[in-house]
Amino acid sequence: MLRLKFIILILILIILTGHSYAQNENYEFRAWKLMSYSGNVGVGGFYRQQSRTLQNFVDKSKFPYVLGKFALYTRSYIGHPNLFMLDVGGEFNPGTSRQNYTVSPDRSEVLTFSRLNIRGFLLSGKPMNLSGSFDIGQNLITREYVSSLRTNHRQWGLKYQYVNKILPLYISFQDRKLNQLEIETGRTFRDKQSDLVGSVKKSFTKLGDRNELKYTRYKYFRENQNFVQIRNDYDKWELFNTYFFDHAKKYLFKSYINTLNQRGVLNQDRIQSFQNVNFKLPRKFRFNANYRYIKTTQERQRYTQNGYGGGLEHQLYNSLRTGLIYDYIKTVNTAYTEKRITYGFNVNYIKKIPTNGTLNLIYNYTRRDQNVVANPDSIIIVTNEEHILVDNQVILLNRPYIDLESVIVKDEFGSIIYQRDVDYLLIERREYTEIKRVPGGQIPNNALVLVDYEAAQIGSYNFTTHINSFTARVSLFERLVEMYYTYINQDYTNVESPNFVTLNYFKRNIFGLRIQYKFINAGVERDIYNSTIVPYEKWRYFLQMDGKIGKKILLSMNGDVTDLTLTETNTDQLYASIFGKAVYLIKPRMKVNLDLEYRKQVGDEIDLDLIRAKTEFNTSVHKIYIRLGLEVYRRYYISEQIDYWGVYFQVERRF
Repeated sequence: MLRLKFIILILILIILTGHSYAQNENYEFRAWKLMSYSGNVGVGGFYRQQSRTLQNFVDKSKFPYVLGKFALYTRSYIGHPNLFMLDVGGEFNPGTSRQNYTVSPDRSEVLTFSRLNIRGFLLSGKPMNLSGSFDIGQNLITREYVSSLRTNHRQWGLKYQYVNKILPLYISFQDRKLNQLEIETGRTFRDKQSDLVGSVKKSFTKLGDRNELKYTRYKYFRENQNFVQIRNDYDKWELFNTYFFDHAKKYLFKSYINTLNQRGVLNQDRIQSFQNVNFKLPRKFRFNANYRYIKTTQERQRYTQNGYGGGLEHQLYNSLRTGLIYDYIKTVNTAYTEKRITYGFNVNYIKKIPTNGTLNLIYNYTRRDQNVVANPDSIIIVTNEEHILVDNQVILLNRPYIDLESVIVKDEFGSIIYQRDVDYLLIERREYTEIKRVPGGQIPNNALVLVDYEAAQIGSYNFTTHINSFTARVSLFERLVEMYYTYINQDYTNVESPNFVTLNYFKRNIFGLRIQYKFINAGVERDIYNSTIVPYEKWRYFLQMDGKIGKKILLSMNGDVTDLTLTETNTDQLYASIFGKAVYLIKPRMKVNLDLEYRKQVGDEIDLDLIRAKTEFNTSVHKIYIRLGLEVYRRYYISEQIDYWGVYFQVERRF
């Protein structure tokens, strides 16, 4: 019903806002006209052997695979290109395989990887235009060379745009379905998503103000291999405003207000308001001020936050920049009431020195007064706490005394819920909890995740935090050599009722040396973190190279080794990775590629040994493209070992 109403709405808008088009003299009016086409036809395949060992269980398989390939992409118009443009394209790659296993019956399988894409443009390039798309297909990809994903998808959508001087209008609708299989683990996922987005924009003055009102209706459904279903539907309104008070645009006001009504795995109502002013003042002063208001109502928690702050910066010549900051936040939560006042100053000095070098000195001081009054017998509910998971870093959840069974880890959009011990690990570090991704799981390295959990209320407390940081950086000989040192110290005063509060007193020293010469970039870093929660010492070495040997050989390499010691438990974690690529240009249309990868992790619950090598020969003769390759990898992770090798080929004719 929603789709039908949306289509009817689009048709009404077209009728009400219709514009005639000026016929281009280069095109004649035709009922249908093919303008261009391209594509390819070919054949390919591979043969691979794989052995999987898990404790005393060994599974060996042989997998021959033959693939046909045909692709065709066309562009045509109906009536006139300015009236209706049509793009139709697709790929059809029928394949057949036979898998022979040592511990399970042999089976044959037909694998057809294909795609069909249709896009239409009505009144393209005109003030009022409409476009639509339909895409369906199947593909096979490898994630981190560890797990293979077979995905079937279907997507369609419509976009309507009306550009005018009174009230520009934009409406879009997208509907997506996805079925995914992790071939190695057998995990299955089924996703359904749809979103309706509409926005209007308006400018009221000649000073360049921008105003936009946006509405989003989003529906999401996901089911995993255990038939656990997750639903999330929300309606979101957003208002963006930007105003300038002078023609030079020295005085700026920005506003962002949004409301959210969400139902599903998490029921919540939320309103947020962020206001900001930024003034360029005489004598190279700059002033900014902001106000924030957030109110969230959930099933078991109410949350209201008011905050305001500001800063004053001054630039003296090109070498010295100084600043003052102030910030006040009051949070009223079902479990507690918190007041936090932050203020401080910073100094940034940069100066040219002999030997074509620069000296950069940075100092920051921050003081934070924090007071928390707890409601007795309450539980703290945390939603959408943001963390970036990096393999060689210790990442702690923000609050202590977490109920591990309550932890939910999601992707940055809140749609995918990851699985504990398969996609991520939770490791207790005294009163706190470390979160670490599992290589080869669904969470990529350096990915942003959102974490929900419940934590015990630790009572009322009051303290002042002092943070001092100093950085000195010296670069010499036009950045041939760069040395740096950073010192950070966090201390506390005025501590009251600290019985159940674990405060992070720490001193951190970072020393680094980097050398950059032509296509070589190398360095070493020493990080000593003396903390009352998770103290550690870390050495990091890195090397990057990108260059040429003569005119025919291209080289690229990226290596990184991190040796991390958790000093309190005297445990070591080693992370090592090296990626290399070489290209040998035999002739202008003939080359050989070589890719090498090695990853090593040693430590509690992170042991990983992964080697991958791939070499490929490419050539083309009279629009016939040939590709031959060999790929090998060996992976050992905790108690599972996979050994794999395969050869593949592809011959195609492009037109």
